[in-house]
Amino acid sequence: MTPVPEILPLALGVCLAAGLVHGAFGLGFPLVATPMLALGTDVRTAVLLTLVPNLGVNLWSLVHGGGWRESVARYWPVALWMLLGSAVGTLLLVVMDPNPFRLLLAATMVLYLLSHRLERVDWSRIRRHPAGSGAWAGFIGGVLGGTVNVGGPVLMIYFLELRVPPLVLVQAINLCFLLGKGTQAATFAALGLFDLALFKASLPLLIAALAGLRAGMWIRERVDAFTYRGWLRGLLWLLCGLLVVQFIRDL
Repeated sequence: MTPVPEILPLALGVCLAAGLVHGAFGLGFPLVATPMLALGTDVRTAVLLTLVPNLGVNLWSLVHGGGWRESVARYWPVALWMLLGSAVGTLLLVVMDPNPFRLLLAATMVLYLLSHRLERVDWSRIRRHPAGSGAWAGFIGGVLGGTVNVGGPVLMIYFLELRVPPLVLVQAINLCFLLGKGTQAATFAALGLFDLALFKASLPLLIAALAGLRAGMWIRERVDAFTYRGWLRGLLWLLCGLLVVQFIRDL
């Protein structure tokens, strides 16, 4: 694991930027934070450092906007499946070489970036069997979240196919993330990888992430989301290429 002081300046900037994205779109903190931090360290360190800010961002996003109790009451089973998947994914991350997760992370990001083309696929089974589909979406999203810190694309496909309102979608996904990240933190702590020192080191990152989140919420109300999303997609494509290069270099 890379010593925290060496990457703290990078981590602060990354959490601020990731919080900004999450605030603007309601999700995306790990999708941005993990690959950007992974450029300066390994995936496991990136995941550990972003746990606390991730939890803070998810909690704030869940309760923001009103009506969150109804969203929790309806979609808590999906979140529980994500909890289980997160535990499995975290154990995989601990016992396996972290370098392949760079390639898996890049593939996950490509899936997200190309998810609009999946509309050509018949996803009506999700609407016909929401409970069973929710279990699979939660578990697979949890495994991806535990290994590469990015479980959003699977959950996005599930909730978009259910055609839930945007606010409910944001609250439901952040509920899943909150339980998933909480499980991941508890698993790392039980394995001795997440301790009080790392928690304290993460607190400045939490402040940066929440500051970015608030700014992103302000932007979401005032800036053309289509243009902003285009900038984000360009950045993510660039990060995908860099992660693949790093994966090949460290083989």
